[in-house]
Amino acid sequence: MKRVVWGLVVLLLCWGTGFAEQYPIDPQKNCLFLGKPFNPAEKAVKVKLAMNTRYRVGLSGEAFLSNQTGAEADPLPGVVLFYATNEQDGFATLYRVLKPGETIRFTTPNEEDPNVFLLAFVMDYWEQSINTGKYVLTVDKE
Repeated sequence: MKRVVWGLVVLLLCWGTGFAEQYPIDPQKNCLFLGKPFNPAEKAVKVKLAMNTRYRVGLSGEAFLSNQTGAEADPLPGVVLFYATNEQDGFATLYRVLKPGETIRFTTPNEEDPNVFLLAFVMDYWEQSINTGKYVLTVDKE
C-alpha cells in the first residue's frame, strides 16, 4: 500500500512536460534577517528558468521561528519567491509569499535574457533565532 501511495505522489509531482525538480529550503541557511544588511542572492535558493516557458511552483513542509514544536511553535508563514513573468510589458518582476500547500503558475518572459531565475528564501526579524523544520519547493515545467 505504501508503494502505491508513494507512486501516486511521485506521479503527481512529475506531472507536466518534464520531471518536477525539488529544492530544499532550509529555514536557517536560507533566511534573510530583517534589520541586517543582506543580499538575497547570497542566502536564497536560486533556480534557473527557461525563457518563454510555463511553470508550476508548489511548496510543502513546515518550518518554525524556533526549535519549539506543538502549540508553542511559531510557524514561518512560507517562502518568499522572486521571479520574472511575461506579464505587463512582457517582463514583470514579482514577489510573493508561497505558503505550504499552495501552488502558483506563471510563464517566463519571451525576451532573450540568460539571467531568468527564481529566488526562494524565508525571512525573520530576530537574528538570534534558531529556525527549524524544512520546506520543499517543487518547480515543474507545464
